[in-house]
Amino acid sequence: MDEQGFLKTLGDIFLNWQVLLISFGAFAVLGVVRKMGTKYEGDKETNQIIGGFAQHRWFKTFLPVYPYLLAGGLCFVPGIPLPDKVGATVALKLLYGIYAGWLSDKSYQLISSFVYKIIKKVA
Repeated sequence: MDEQGFLKTLGDIFLNWQVLLISFGAFAVLGVVRKMGTKYEGDKETNQIIGGFAQHRWFKTFLPVYPYLLAGGLCFVPGIPLPDKVGATVALKLLYGIYAGWLSDKSYQLISSFVYKIIKKVA
């Protein structure tokens, strides 16, 4: 296989709608878990965090790993569509899941910093 054919194959595998679906799925699941696992007190203006499992030390310690675990797990769900070449072996599914988790993690960082800057300007 020549170099351009190899790069085209990599592009077909790692730059497609399936990886976006898996990374968005991990992003959404983690966002819902963090939101549901946080307890608030007060009205809308004085909404303060008072606890919940998402504020626990162990949850926050392993928080950077969760997108990779979620995306890797989603690659093994039978109904999730994967490119033909990725579904062949377990190692490729894990690599694909790690890549989708990385994409999910970077998306979360980018969106949260953007929202934080907007809230900081408004307040």
